[in-house]
Amino acid sequence: MNNVLPIYAVADEVCRALAQGNVVLQAEPGAGKSTALPLEILKSGVSGKILMLEPRRLAAQNVAARLASQLGEQPGQRIGLRMRGRTVCSENTQLEVVTEGVLTRILQSNPLLDGISVVIFDEFHERSLHADLGLALCLDVQREVREDLRLLLMSATLDGDALCSHLGVQSPVSCEVRQHPVEIVWHSTDRRDLLQAVAGLVVKAVNDHAGDVLVFLPGVAEIEKVARLLNDKLPSNATLHRLHRGVNRQGQQAATSANTDTQNNRRIILSTSIAETSLTIDGVSVVIDSGVERRSRLDASSGIERLETVMAGKASAKQRAGRAGRTQAGVCYRLWSEESHATRASNWQPEILRADLSSLVLEAGQWGVSDVSALPWIEAPPQSAIEKAKSLLTLLDLWNVEGLTARGRAVATLPVDPRTGHMLVWSADNGAAMQAARLAALLEDLPRQNNADLSPLLNRLASSHKRRADQLAGLLSATREQNSIDPAILLVRAYPDRVAKRRTGGPATHDVRYQLSGGSGAVLHENDPLAHSEYLVVAGLGGSGKEARIFSAIALDLSLLLEWCGDLCQTHDVVQWDDKLERVIAEKQQRIGALVIESKPVTDINSDLRAQALISGVRKKGLSCLNWTESARQWQARVMRMRDLEGEDTAYPPVDDDTLLAELETWLQPYLMDVSSLKAVKQVDLTDVLKSLIDYRLQQKMDSWLPEKYTVPAGAQHKLRYTDDGNPVLSVKLQEMFGCRENPSVAEGRLPLKVELLSPARRPVQVTEDLGNFWHNSYPAVKKDLAGRYPKHPWPDDPLTAKATASAKPRKRK
Repeated sequence: MNNVLPIYAVADEVCRALAQGNVVLQAEPGAGKSTALPLEILKSGVSGKILMLEPRRLAAQNVAARLASQLGEQPGQRIGLRMRGRTVCSENTQLEVVTEGVLTRILQSNPLLDGISVVIFDEFHERSLHADLGLALCLDVQREVREDLRLLLMSATLDGDALCSHLGVQSPVSCEVRQHPVEIVWHSTDRRDLLQAVAGLVVKAVNDHAGDVLVFLPGVAEIEKVARLLNDKLPSNATLHRLHRGVNRQGQQAATSANTDTQNNRRIILSTSIAETSLTIDGVSVVIDSGVERRSRLDASSGIERLETVMAGKASAKQRAGRAGRTQAGVCYRLWSEESHATRASNWQPEILRADLSSLVLEAGQWGVSDVSALPWIEAPPQSAIEKAKSLLTLLDLWNVEGLTARGRAVATLPVDPRTGHMLVWSADNGAAMQAARLAALLEDLPRQNNADLSPLLNRLASSHKRRADQLAGLLSATREQNSIDPAILLVRAYPDRVAKRRTGGPATHDVRYQLSGGSGAVLHENDPLAHSEYLVVAGLGGSGKEARIFSAIALDLSLLLEWCGDLCQTHDVVQWDDKLERVIAEKQQRIGALVIESKPVTDINSDLRAQALISGVRKKGLSCLNWTESARQWQARVMRMRDLEGEDTAYPPVDDDTLLAELETWLQPYLMDVSSLKAVKQVDLTDVLKSLIDYRLQQKMDSWLPEKYTVPAGAQHKLRYTDDGNPVLSVKLQEMFGCRENPSVAEGRLPLKVELLSPARRPVQVTEDLGNFWHNSYPAVKKDLAGRYPKHPWPDDPLTAKATASAKPRKRK
């Protein structure tokens, strides 16, 4: 079969290009780039070892086995395999297939890559965090000390031109021939009926086609639901297989090994994206692609990585379809329309742009780089994510302003994430290395269970977990005799920001709500065995709700927490606003992060702190909680009108509500030094407080230009209303304005008053800003109407010569 693989058409070109520099290869799925090209490179006479990076453990195992079988060998001879927890290599090994984390470990332990000539990045389109980091470190080595190091990037779906530019390559090498044709069948389906549609297509595929059927689903839950839907619907010669990270090695081999009798043994393989790339399953002729996948994304607000179900990109769809054409012609059913396919993203966003970067920052620190952005990234990691990562590493005592701490350097040598590494190193220092290693092994590969409690799982570790625990314990050097430490305390050392305390109150749901020491909230179903625990330490968080859902945790004893983790506890004197009590309270609090463990009231409160807390309460309540009298609102309106009158050069400050609310500390706080409650705030004379915002000269000018009262012709003074829209309002009885020929004004004639003329009963009769026009045109009709209703009041024919009065006509003597 090998002599017809399409990759052989470009193998010599790739080898010649590698002799000169880096290479970017675009080759169709099934072309043989993973299982044939590496052997051709090996035969071309490279002087050193070849490292080949595979994005997944299952792919690495299968690729290593296929490469070795073509040489008539088992892995461990010329073809080696190196991944977490398993190394199959010898002194004769010339080509090592490694997983992504292993490549980083090799680079850190052998920073010059001595003895290595070529590093191959297979399926680079996936753009995992470790692949981007591995490439950046390899480029750093190449550019600084190893010009002879060669890098080969391979995939069927690469952005070839962009990668060529980054690697200094003129153009990609292309192999556009597919070994076997794959027919694409579009089958548009409502997402709400997706799993039922998948199950129906499986039955159809088994009846209409020969060979095995590979089904791509987003996660384990969907795999199990489709399996239930297929129960009793498949022929007797068909068997269901699951393929995901949780399946043991025997199960994976049963699903992926060559099927030599597809007529009597029809395999239905329900898989996550684990089977998407670098995996040839002999016997598969049909692929059913649900079109969705599950990806992790860092929640910027909480710092929690959440899994989300998204539409698979075009690159993933192409890779999945290619599984049907690896060893024979095939067909791929896509559960979406051809039209909607055009709207899908070409590739999913690189992991470096959406993931927790604490491991990356730790690796960069071990590499000797404190400025992570200085490495030659294809896309630089977001600075905000780097800062979040440094904050976490600082919390774990792995990082400070100078870079890695001594503990950080120790953790960086371990093949685990920073959280787990910190737990292991701390536990070794405290005589509990084996206990921590067992917990770490469990956290790396959690089996599915119906509740969140990790404790029972620790008591019945699987053999694979025990082997991994032994490996991790072997990397640690204990400094004291073995101790027995509660697993919850060990977990706190990995997750100091996830100590959780049960909340009281809240909405009526089926969830128990917890507050995390990191500041965010989380929920646990009320029927979970841990839901009665007041304190937890949480390992697994996720979900898509407003608050994260707790997937795995251990109940925590507060007394043990204080005994073993006293360094995480801090005492704070807290003066804060209490919304329920509507007053300032003061407490001495013992806290872990944002979580209050214990509090005691304090009576001696610093005046400044009390005033600051009260300002916080006022800001929450809004300005309406202040003592807004009519006088205060009129003063505010007068100042705002003075600003309008004077224009840009005005000395009057802005006093609108938004500005006042934003600047409470400046104008209100000094008057609250002896005040503790909202009730007391309402007793503060707001008009006097506001008047302090302008000096005597400005106040005098405002009183002159915009007086509070206006003297009418009848001699009385009436308040002006400056709070109404438009010009200030003078509300006055009509008779009091007799003899007034011109419309009254303020601001030295700049601002006409809006005169609201009232009847003797003080009801509005007419509103005018042109009093002279009113007398000449409107008054006769108004007089006729009002004289009949109010005969005891004067209604002269000529109001301009009549005497202004606020009184009725004098009574005649009998």
